[in-house]
Amino acid sequence: MVSLRSRRGEAGASSLYLMIGAFLSTAGFMTWLFFQAAPVQVEVVEGAPVEEGDVATVVDLEDFAADPMAYAGTFIQLNGLTVQNSIGREAFFVVLPNQTDPYFVKMLPDVAESGVEIQRNGGVSTVGTVYAMSDSAADSWVASGGIAEGDRILADFALSFFEASGVTVTAEPPPEEN
Repeated sequence: MVSLRSRRGEAGASSLYLMIGAFLSTAGFMTWLFFQAAPVQVEVVEGAPVEEGDVATVVDLEDFAADPMAYAGTFIQLNGLTVQNSIGREAFFVVLPNQTDPYFVKMLPDVAESGVEIQRNGGVSTVGTVYAMSDSAADSWVASGGIAEGDRILADFALSFFEASGVTVTAEPPPEEN
């Protein structure tokens, strides 16, 4: 028959000391991390201002859809875009040819305040620059009120974005069928 006596002390006399040592090691490591951590300053650079004489390079939508980051840092123009939906007052998604996911377009604040009305399924042409998406960019948009906090997650899924320094509405959305 198996004995049901207490197993106190069966783990060894040093187990209590090992446990205390583990807690003290963890506390020491966390203290070291606390003193090693340094505050981080994040600076968001919106990009170089576009001069009046700058001419945008017109890019075919299929070429752009194949690899948007190939045009990073280049002042380009995209014509014939269809707006899928808008988020906030400064951003919207467009449909690119042969792509299942929409592409994120962020207007500069002065473009958004100029009165351009972005409508779902409407056509637009944009000029601007492609940038890689970063958390600091999305944070600054939320802080400035360009996009809502609830819409930030939509921007987080984008690998890159088009920063539009100019948007022209080229087609009104088709009438909705009842």
